[in-house]
Amino acid sequence: MEKSVFFQERYVRLYKAAVVVAGVYLAFRYALPLFAPFVAAYLLAGIVRPVALFLRRRCHIPMSVGGAVVLFLLLATLGTGLFFLGKLLLRQIVLFIENYAGYRDSFLSAADRLCRCADGWFSLEQGTMGELLHTGLSRIGENVNQKVLPEVSKQSLVILRAVGCGIAGCIIAFVAALLLLSDKEKYAKAYQNSGFYKEVQRILGRLSSAGVAYLKTQCILILLVTIICTVAFLFVKREYAFLLGIGVAVLDAFPVLGSGLVLMPWAVICLLKGQYLQMVVLIVAYLCCLFVREGLEPKLLGNRIGIPPLYTLMAVYIGVELFGIFGVVLGPFGLVLIRSMLQEGEVEGETV
Repeated sequence: MEKSVFFQERYVRLYKAAVVVAGVYLAFRYALPLFAPFVAAYLLAGIVRPVALFLRRRCHIPMSVGGAVVLFLLLATLGTGLFFLGKLLLRQIVLFIENYAGYRDSFLSAADRLCRCADGWFSLEQGTMGELLHTGLSRIGENVNQKVLPEVSKQSLVILRAVGCGIAGCIIAFVAALLLLSDKEKYAKAYQNSGFYKEVQRILGRLSSAGVAYLKTQCILILLVTIICTVAFLFVKREYAFLLGIGVAVLDAFPVLGSGLVLMPWAVICLLKGQYLQMVVLIVAYLCCLFVREGLEPKLLGNRIGIPPLYTLMAVYIGVELFGIFGVVLGPFGLVLIRSMLQEGEVEGETV
């Protein structure tokens, strides 16, 4: 009898997990694009609301007015920062494109020397490995010219449409955030006895405590790692310090890989070249990134997430397979939501 009850409970848990996973997938696939501006509005309202309440208590400024001013200042500050950062990033990308020919020649020269050494190691005829390398590079160039560039040209209208939709979404999110700030208390009183309203509030609370905490933590960590790496690359006099800093920070967000995948081999190359100061700077930058990732992440997240790195890596892979490039964020975010929902269901079951 006990064994039968055990298997029955196990099947119920599997059924609940399957339902939750399917629900999260369908929500990300179909509902998220439609409700993204309103999710952003909810987050903005949550950020601005404490300041607006403070202004109403101290200065007797209405919530709608105070919220609008604070929200405008917040978005203006973020927009200005993104504008200058984007300008700097674009400038470094243009500089890289202008100097691409020189970098290509340097790479080919170093690769030819390595190929000649490889021919000697494997007792091959001189030029064998070099011919293979140049053949492979030629094929890659042909594929880029024949497939990648035409596809990019075809997608230009799609990109412009996406930019327009993004601007419209930002405007909708701004207006919706203002409405939430001015009408939240009125709606709360009007629907405080509504079961649907309470369920929506419970779901939003779950998102805020788990999923939003994860996204906020990753944004903070990526920003800090970008600053650390950019400063380090400026110190070692890299022309594309900001561009490299962003790349390493994004790579650091992936579990298992981390910033050491770039910084440590680079430090080894500096050691072999006798550039000891640059080696020390890169090692210190790696240790700082490691401290930020391992030290701050548990404090920012607390005990609300607690997902092993292997599961996070699996979530990133599955997310990319399902949602493309956005799966890098949606995969771990969905895993956090699934875990929090299942844990809450278990707690409710034990309480009942």
